Amino acid sequence: MSLLSFQKAITDLIASPQLCLALREQPAEILSRYDLTPREQMRLQTVVRQPGMSVSCTLYRVNRITPIYTMLPYTCFLLGTSLMPLVEAFWSICYKSDLQFKREINVFGDFLLEKIAAGALENPYLQEILLMELAINDLKFLPKEALLHTPAEEEALHPLIRLVPFDHSPEPLLTALAGMQLPPALPATGEFLLLVDYRGEELSFSTLPRKSGAVAV
Repeated sequence: MSLLSFQKAITDLIASPQLCLALREQPAEILSRYDLTPREQMRLQTVVRQPGMSVSCTLYRVNRITPIYTMLPYTCFLLGTSLMPLVEAFWSICYKSDLQFKREINVFGDFLLEKIAAGALENPYLQEILLMELAINDLKFLPKEALLHTPAEEEALHPLIRLVPFDHSPEPLLTALAGMQLPPALPATGEFLLLVDYRGEELSFSTLPRKSGAVAV
């Protein structure tokens, strides 16, 4: 069991600079969490003081932040200076990652939605933009070619289409965000659905009145 515990300890340390610092300051407390031989304990205390460990931690964090920045760009823009504190809070409770983009985005998206539901994040546009970007990423990870040739069920939405509820008119909001700007204050009417369609070569977007519901397309 010792080798497995040593490997787990190394993985945990790479994923958490805070844990590395804690091991330097309180080695007995941190090392007691793992089933390690005295030699392995000494090796870990040496490893966390090597310059290469700092580089490994940095690379790990870069690999985790990359999908968030690249696949949730408008969400990141709306979060502004609160983004990194939220990311740090997310990593502190979800410190293990397989570095797969789809899972990382979905888990971080769920984390943000929980914060929004709890009233911790109050940007009026955040939830609809986050839901839109999660829907877009969901579509991009689907087996598109296979689904294009799959007959759609009657009265069902095509599997390459998503409907995202918007409280604000999508057009001026998305136009402003495309230029990385905030729009003038938009009234929240709760009357819109953004239709995201991936059946063509590129994603296409159109707006429907929410009262129309999910229509077969």
